Amino acid sequence: MDAQDEPEPDPPLITATGLGVDGEHGPLFSGVDLSLTAGFHAIRMPGGPEQTTLLLTLAGRYKPSHGTVTVLGDKHPRAIRKHCAIAAFDDIDELDESVSVQTVLAEQRRWLAPWYSHVPIEAGQAEMDLVFGELDAPAPKTYIVELSDLDLFLLRITLALLSQRPILMVGDLEQVRDTTRRATAVERLATISKRFTVVVGVTNALDVSEHDLHEHHIATGGN
Repeated sequence: MDAQDEPEPDPPLITATGLGVDGEHGPLFSGVDLSLTAGFHAIRMPGGPEQTTLLLTLAGRYKPSHGTVTVLGDKHPRAIRKHCAIAAFDDIDELDESVSVQTVLAEQRRWLAPWYSHVPIEAGQAEMDLVFGELDAPAPKTYIVELSDLDLFLLRITLALLSQRPILMVGDLEQVRDTTRRATAVERLATISKRFTVVVGVTNALDVSEHDLHEHHIATGGN
């Protein structure tokens, strides 16, 4: 194939240049350069505040101390937030354990819908079908406290996708504790990435050959 016949590379949806965020006691990370195209991406770095802050900075929830983030052509955090849904981050989208799956889906739908819209009881079913696939999704009347870590992880992703934003930013995969269930979570994220660009935080390396996955290793304090 001639060079002129080669397909053009996919344009990046997210770019970070010299990105850094300073914490109370010094940099959480610095000098991060990323170029993320459509698809499935894993940001590998130690779990904790550094990883969480980097993911949320890419999603426009934090303003960088250094460098720039561009998402779908936008650089301002408020504009970036309109492109990015977030899921499975502590203290951000945690769910009340005393309510049911049906309730949290309906409440999220009502929150996102125009004030005059009627929200049907089956709200969120299409997103549940996409996220859970062939897995047994939790029954509508199941209480949040009864869910496994995998089901809770996938439910929080379902809620995030109700916004229909094109990019999904997902917190540390290690919150799914069991290795087998964690592999299932990766499979579900790979399926979701065929419709939405997915960026997930990981602590340990993933098998990139098994899925169309791009892993980006960020060293502590920088890259």
